[in-house]
Amino acid sequence: MAIFKFCFILGFLVLLLYTVYITWKDKRIPYSISSTVYSLEKKNRIVFTLVMFFTAMLITPWLFEIMSGTDFTYLSFFVSVGLLGVGADPLVYNEKNIIHYVSAILMGVSSQLIVWMKLPWLMTLWIPYVIYTMYMDDGRWNMMFAEAVMMAALAVVGLI
Repeated sequence: MAIFKFCFILGFLVLLLYTVYITWKDKRIPYSISSTVYSLEKKNRIVFTLVMFFTAMLITPWLFEIMSGTDFTYLSFFVSVGLLGVGADPLVYNEKNIIHYVSAILMGVSSQLIVWMKLPWLMTLWIPYVIYTMYMDDGRWNMMFAEAVMMAALAVVGLI
């Protein structure tokens, strides 16, 4: 099962490197991970989809492993389906992308239920987000901050 854990780490590394690259390229923090698709040339937007697909495929086996023995193994599947849906329907600003939004919510809620079930104390990572949201000026990075907290919490669960 060590290969599953390695793939899990690799999946998060792919997503992190992609996000860092786009942030460096644009010289600004993106509004959200999904909005990074607009930083890519139109012919290269498939890269966003591939990153989401690779991340989903790499992290899912380990999520199934850490959730095995519970009645909630299906949450691992929901995380994967959510990431696949986000990647399959990435253009969030130009159209009404119901698949994208439903997939993002499915992934977010499922991942945080896994965190809550495995390491409930890790939900305290959300405290700075709540404080930031209460005192933010324009909310520019609100979604990116939420996505970072969500992914960091899920990564920690997979690593412990």
